[in-house]
Amino acid sequence: MGLRPCTAADLTVLTEKWPVPGGVHEAHASNAAHGSSDYLVAWRDGEPLGSAVIRWTGFVGAEGRVAHPDAVEICHLQVRPEHRGRGVGTALIAESERRAEERGRLLLAVKVGEDNPGARRLYERLGYRATGTVDVSEYDWVDDDGRTHHTIERDEILLQDIATE
Repeated sequence: MGLRPCTAADLTVLTEKWPVPGGVHEAHASNAAHGSSDYLVAWRDGEPLGSAVIRWTGFVGAEGRVAHPDAVEICHLQVRPEHRGRGVGTALIAESERRAEERGRLLLAVKVGEDNPGARRLYERLGYRATGTVDVSEYDWVDDDGRTHHTIERDEILLQDIATE
C-alpha cells in the first residue's frame, strides 16, 4: 500500500474509481492546494483504498477551537468498505502523525460520533484519549440521487500528544 498527498492526476483517478457526490474529493484537494490541509490517499495497484485530511488550521467547530487551539485535526478519515479491517485507517493515521511531527505539531486530534464505535476503538487503540469536549459541525451533503441534506453532527474530541508517546 502506498500513501501520498492527492495530486491533480490522482484526483482524476480518484473521482473515477471512488465517486462521491457533492465534490468531496475536489473540495479536499482544493483546500490542500491552498495549504490549509493535506489530503492523503492510500493506494494499491492504482486503486484508492481510503483517505484522510490533516487540517493544519485546527477545528472548524467552536468548541474544539476554544478547548484545544493548538491541535491539528485528522479528519474525514474514510476507508472504502471493501478495504476495511486491513490496516488502511491505521496507516493513514500513522502517516498523518508523521507529517505533523515533521512540522513540529505534536498535539493531534480526531473526532468521533457516538454512532461510530468501530472508529472509537481504532483511535483509542492508537493512543487517542477522550477529552469530554464535544464539537458540533453543521454541513450540507449530497446523496447518490443528487439531493442535498443538512446535518448537525456531534462528535467527541479525542487527543494524543505524540511528544509523550
